Amino acid sequence: MRSTILSTASALALALNLGGVWASFVAEDGEAAPLVARSFIIEYAGAGGRSAKQRRQTAEIASTDGIKVVKAFDSDIFTGASIETATYNVDDLERLPGVVRVWLNEEVKLAPLQDQRAAAVGDALEYTTHNVTGVSKLHDQGLFGKGVKVGVVDTGIWYDHPALGGGFGAGFKVAGGWDFVGDGNYPISGPKAPDDDPIDSNGHGTHVAGIVAGKTEGWTGVAPEAELYAYKVFSQAGSTDSATLIESFLRAYEDGMDIITASIGGANGWSNNAWAEVASRLVEEGVVVTISAGNSGAIGPFYGSSGSSGRNVIAVASVSTALLPVYPFEATFTPAGGSSDTVKVGYIPARDYFPPTVVDWPIVSLSLDPTATADGCTPYPPGTPSLQGKIPLVRRGTCSFQIKQENLAALGAQYILIYNNESPITTPGTSNYTTLIAMIPAESGVSIIETLKSGGNVTADFSTVPEIPVGLPYSEGNRPNTFTSWGALYDLQLKPDIAAPGGQIFSTWVDGTYNIISGTSMACPYVAGVAALYISAKGGRSVQGKGFARVLSRRIISSGVALPWSDGTSRDYNFAAPPAQVSTGLIDAFKVLEYDTQLEFNKMELNDTRYFSRYHDVTVTNQGSSPVSYKFSSQPAAGVDTVTWGPAAVGRGVTQRIRTFDQLTPRAYEPVVSLPRDFTLRPGESKRVSVNFGNPDTLGWNASALPLYGGKVVVAGSNGEVLSVPYMGVGADLRNQLGSIVETGFPYVVSGLNNTLIEDKNWFTFNLSLGAQDFPKSTIKLLWGTRQIRWDIFEPTWTERNWVYPPVVGENGYVGTATQHVKSSAGAFFDPSLDDPDQASPFPILDVARTQLPSVYQSWWLGKLGNGSQIAEGRYMMRVAVLKPFGNPRAADNWDVLRTPVFEVRGKY
Repeated sequence: MRSTILSTASALALALNLGGVWASFVAEDGEAAPLVARSFIIEYAGAGGRSAKQRRQTAEIASTDGIKVVKAFDSDIFTGASIETATYNVDDLERLPGVVRVWLNEEVKLAPLQDQRAAAVGDALEYTTHNVTGVSKLHDQGLFGKGVKVGVVDTGIWYDHPALGGGFGAGFKVAGGWDFVGDGNYPISGPKAPDDDPIDSNGHGTHVAGIVAGKTEGWTGVAPEAELYAYKVFSQAGSTDSATLIESFLRAYEDGMDIITASIGGANGWSNNAWAEVASRLVEEGVVVTISAGNSGAIGPFYGSSGSSGRNVIAVASVSTALLPVYPFEATFTPAGGSSDTVKVGYIPARDYFPPTVVDWPIVSLSLDPTATADGCTPYPPGTPSLQGKIPLVRRGTCSFQIKQENLAALGAQYILIYNNESPITTPGTSNYTTLIAMIPAESGVSIIETLKSGGNVTADFSTVPEIPVGLPYSEGNRPNTFTSWGALYDLQLKPDIAAPGGQIFSTWVDGTYNIISGTSMACPYVAGVAALYISAKGGRSVQGKGFARVLSRRIISSGVALPWSDGTSRDYNFAAPPAQVSTGLIDAFKVLEYDTQLEFNKMELNDTRYFSRYHDVTVTNQGSSPVSYKFSSQPAAGVDTVTWGPAAVGRGVTQRIRTFDQLTPRAYEPVVSLPRDFTLRPGESKRVSVNFGNPDTLGWNASALPLYGGKVVVAGSNGEVLSVPYMGVGADLRNQLGSIVETGFPYVVSGLNNTLIEDKNWFTFNLSLGAQDFPKSTIKLLWGTRQIRWDIFEPTWTERNWVYPPVVGENGYVGTATQHVKSSAGAFFDPSLDDPDQASPFPILDVARTQLPSVYQSWWLGKLGNGSQIAEGRYMMRVAVLKPFGNPRAADNWDVLRTPVFEVRGKY
């Protein structure tokens, strides 16, 4: 339904200020992996969608005491339900008849948009992102995505936008869709309010839609003739959940989408989370699925996102655009005694663009030296002419932008242009917005200075605000954006799968406007658009069968063009960016559609040195009309040492940590690779060959630093076609090298206002008053992701020798699982006047990402057990445990365990 527009920032602020049903499993300012309180997703065994068996199973689950079915999933892709229960945990639900798998229902947030405006610029050009990706060549051939259906799972689409067809329904570009949540604040507060009007009130989904299929005079998306369907999964609150995402994906499948794209995700890093599992199954049915890789690159390696971690999903990384989109003003140059010439000059404002009332204002300079190093850095002397009604031009250098601004403002300047020096241009920073400043290219500034020196004049006109920006050549373009999230996954699967333009992308916005923003959210729909061009030209699953989506994903992955290692500047490190950051590199749409060579492969995931995977097959097919000879080669990318040591967050020791991006240094880690011999294929012929990697445990690498290495196996044809397959591995025995996957000093359990350790106070009254807060809080800091975190309660005589998995209440001394309150967060308090103690989710917690600096996982146990009862007074033993990498949960020594003293329960809330 329609509603008032709420900005992303306002939505996020609203989400933070409202209470709600989320169990916040991450504290401080880390990226959270919260749970919906008492909410689970279950899958039934062996039931086809809409079958009598499926209906019977849903009825049986719904009639089970203590379980409420919220949504039944009756698709042939996924048969199960979203449920709520206060008396069952994962272990209990998995024991129910007919239930084959159980997941916790997780919150998924709309990723914050990135704003990177740094650029090195030259003359203004026509803006497009399509030249470097080969999309322009396909447009020149008349390919625009006609007849292809693309489902956009996001915040909805502002379908009234003229660039998006100006309407909704049959015959319009946005031909259909569904609003799954409504315009309230679900899931923060209130229920869903689904309806048939997926209008966007945020902007994110509209921007995504424009990248896929927007079109105006002078600007176009990747596949402007594709049909769009809007599946709205975000309300005003900026959050949704796994169950809603699954529902939207299944609906898109039922609606006949050829492609589903979702620029959504949260920290996860496991390929079998519920949403990723459903998305991956859709690919097996022939639907192309693209999901953004995430914007957590600053956190460093091993920080995969949720949906994009799906085995068959195309996870998309972000690359900076080759042309920086900026809006221009018109500068009229009138040389002494000559005729006037008007040109467009792109400019980058500190915050706001100059107003359209600034027309024919003269540009002046108080220094005509284009090499001045400290222009405007000192106050101008008395008697300096007034700058009212004029635009001063000053050169960058020596002092801050704000100092120059304030010195010129003292002369009456309202609008100030700063022209660049030899440095890469950045947004001119200032905290003073009483006057406006902006940056222009060095070349433009020098041209103005030279005209003024020769006795001419230059005027500026800001009255024309074009819909379409100009493009400025960007010296840092075609490099990985530093915000793009790194893989690998925690079981060492290779993600992401391909990269696309995502930095500084121009596209549509709500209310008929446009916006320039950055993120893997922008790169993801670009790849969906390329897939639409392919399906339009070659046909999709209805023509090629279910296996088509996998074939297309291999064409996309193998098309990647290598990118340089980048630290966010133009510095050349002479290393290629690694597969864990960008896979094979920047997508080449021309290769995807036009190459005769087809590769069939699994990504070359080499694992660690203990479970090393040596042999990897590639099938090469010549789909052309002439014989082609093929040659294999290896192209290593930058390796990185991923582990460092630093001061422990608790105590005086040191601890291992995964390096953040700014701590990474590219290194030459090149494995030994045995490649196939050259061979020739006749038209239509295929050949399967094997690539053999040597285990790097003999190469003398520093295993204690957990080296992450990778590159590409390149397949070059005599017809000029070059494709590649990514490889990646860890040059250490992961489990043995890490030892414990919790940082030194963790986990620990505290209670009370003073956070007293359980070793010093081993009793709890569960007095929840603000003056007591007498309940246990467990705190964990994970070096690596884990399949499970458990907090189990046993009889006081229990020992690790009695461990049985999964534990059953009443057997082997097992009392039950602890629960965590939704408000759990370091530094917060439980307020009995505001907070409901029954809003809690039971352990275990599944598929948990590692913690980033300075975050911790903190859980509050208010005394409720997983079966919904409060623990009785008495003496007990608690076991807080984290499953190690590749661990067997049935083996007690495969867990990192906090061994606490026997504790006593002395009351209830």
